[in-house]
Amino acid sequence: MVKLTSLIMILTVVFSPLFGHAQITDAYDKLLATEQLTANTKHIVVFVPGFFNSFAPEYFSNDIVTSMQSKGFVVVIAQKLNPVGTIEDNGERVLNLFINIKQLAPNAEVNVIGHSAGGLYALYAINKGARYIKTLVTVSTPFNGVEFVENWRDNSWAFRTLMDWVHLDGLRQLTTPYVQSFIQSVRVPSSLKIIAYGGYQPVGWDFTNAANMTAVLSVTDHFITGPSDGIVSFASSTWTTNIPTTEKTINKVLSDKQFVLELEHWEQVLDYRNFYMLGVRNPGLIRDRQIKFYTGIASMLQLL
Repeated sequence: MVKLTSLIMILTVVFSPLFGHAQITDAYDKLLATEQLTANTKHIVVFVPGFFNSFAPEYFSNDIVTSMQSKGFVVVIAQKLNPVGTIEDNGERVLNLFINIKQLAPNAEVNVIGHSAGGLYALYAINKGARYIKTLVTVSTPFNGVEFVENWRDNSWAFRTLMDWVHLDGLRQLTTPYVQSFIQSVRVPSSLKIIAYGGYQPVGWDFTNAANMTAVLSVTDHFITGPSDGIVSFASSTWTTNIPTTEKTINKVLSDKQFVLELEHWEQVLDYRNFYMLGVRNPGLIRDRQIKFYTGIASMLQLL
């Protein structure tokens, strides 16, 4: 049985890139604000962070945001979410943001990119009334749950105690039964396009190489079946689930399972320079893969 102190250390290490992220601030303030929005704004991308979101005030790197801006999108990032909040709590906060965006830019086409649990927060908001969202792109959203959370919850008294002790209700929700139940409870417009992406990296002996999974996420990857990004399995990220619609039909999540985002969970969003702290010697590879992936997403959104 894993001891409680060991679990606290593991969780701290796994999420350590988030805690160091506030050091990187290059030109970030200009990228986020809804103050940029006017009645003339035409194309918007809203980024929705996932669990432990506000521990990283710059959750989405400057390179990611500028990739969208270079394609003509105004970028808004959901902020002031509860870092350990539930789907319902953070979903309501995202809904309020969507409502604000609609009021400020009533004629704009609004697309959403949700990372990890952020995809579930966005689904909640769309279900609760944001029917005007055109496209929801999810990146490592656990449509079939987070396996290592279930594994630890079911097999470790210490982990269950930790979840209760620090009220990690939002983490408790990221199990297969809860996520599947949540998805079947929502209703989205049949016109909404939902496109899911997942990623994984190999666990190699050279943890300093950005092409391999870092040592910290190789810990959780050990408790996940099949390829994963260290937090969410590729299978869960690309789970082509059926979502009921407001028209009483089915909206199927689309995913290209032949495409793999070759970045681990935190590399998919955080500034590449954070990974110097984890001993990565070539983090520029992370930056390059981020830019390539999100530029491709921007080009796709232009065509939809």
